[in-house]
Amino acid sequence: MAAASGLLFTLAFILGIGVGGPPPDVDPTMSAEAVATALADHRPNLITGGYILLLAVFLLIVYAGYLRHVPEPDEGDMWPQTVAFGGGLVAAAIIAVTALIGIAQGQLEEYGADPVIARTLLTLGWNGVSIVAPGFAAFVGATTLSGYHHGYLPRFIGLLGAVVAIVLLTPFWGFGLIGALLWLAATSAILTLRELRPAAK
Repeated sequence: MAAASGLLFTLAFILGIGVGGPPPDVDPTMSAEAVATALADHRPNLITGGYILLLAVFLLIVYAGYLRHVPEPDEGDMWPQTVAFGGGLVAAAIIAVTALIGIAQGQLEEYGADPVIARTLLTLGWNGVSIVAPGFAAFVGATTLSGYHHGYLPRFIGLLGAVVAIVLLTPFWGFGLIGALLWLAATSAILTLRELRPAAK
């Protein structure tokens, strides 16, 4: 069921980041040799986490496509759904790039005379998740506007979505990202239950 893909995305995204995130106690300011050793030691986690994130990308695309068609085409202005769909695709693309970098970090068992490659890959992926914020802001904000206008989302979800969209565009985007994941899970659960009710009658 497409409505449930938002909840599944949230779970896959959290799991992917948790499994494939940077090794503990490693950052781009460390020596290239230390970074190379840490990445080599965490190869299975980096690769597994990257592929879980690719699953999350698929689920986000499905959910964005589903939300685009929740209101009927003749229910008035549809530009919010178009913006939300575009924001969802942008967010999915950035997560895919983050997954690619994570998988690349785990490819080599040892870096030999070129440990600087490891630090370069770590640096590329270090703030990868933060770049997803604008796409999520468009996705959450426009879907909130559409849901409020067409009446398929509760008001408290609309309030949460509006706050999350604004925070995602500030230096406090990390809190906005947490809020966006909660919003995604909540909207997905609400819409899934709404679809199940007619089937239960």
